[in-house]
Amino acid sequence: MPENQIGLFDAIYTQRAIRSFKTDPIPHDDIVKIIEAATKAPSGGNSQPWAFVVVQDKAKIAKMAEYAKEGFEGMRQNALARMQPGDPPPFPRLAPMIEAFEKIPCLILVCNVNPPGQTGPGNGGSVFPAVQNLLLAARGLNIGAALTAGWAGKRRADIKELLDIPENVEPVAYIPMGYPDKERYGKTTRRPVDEVTHWDGWEGEKKNSAAVAHR
Repeated sequence: MPENQIGLFDAIYTQRAIRSFKTDPIPHDDIVKIIEAATKAPSGGNSQPWAFVVVQDKAKIAKMAEYAKEGFEGMRQNALARMQPGDPPPFPRLAPMIEAFEKIPCLILVCNVNPPGQTGPGNGGSVFPAVQNLLLAARGLNIGAALTAGWAGKRRADIKELLDIPENVEPVAYIPMGYPDKERYGKTTRRPVDEVTHWDGWEGEKKNSAAVAHR
């Protein structure tokens, strides 16, 4: 295995959203490798309804930064309106990325390609496996990435116009990528398997996950 790559389970167990990046560009070959990994994902009927728009042009990223800040402010205001006294500020991890959006070295839009004449998000179930492959491949190359979407909000049409995306193609995920800056990959904190697993039905016998795994 090349020195700059890690194993599959190491990638799965340490993959987390990275939203703070160095400005160093990502090598073209690494971007191609990451997208190739995304295309290996399963899809319904092997339909492969995905397309990937790679944005590295600084002027276009700067314009999308305007849309991101506008969309994020709308998200923030909506969240603030629902907050109760004592609640923490909304989106604490996303806010710094939005503020530094124009410095993102690479942004990949994962799109659903509809049949001609059809619009809308389409079959996300056949697109998001490719998104996960993309995120894991980035982790495998020690490149930071995060799944984002909400900030695009009402500006999706403007983003499509900016990037000349056809009418029947709909961006469903926006993946900022770059070499990690302040944030780092590492062990994640998740609910244990025993809490989320039900054997032979919801009320089934609870089994110790470690014991089951080593039978």
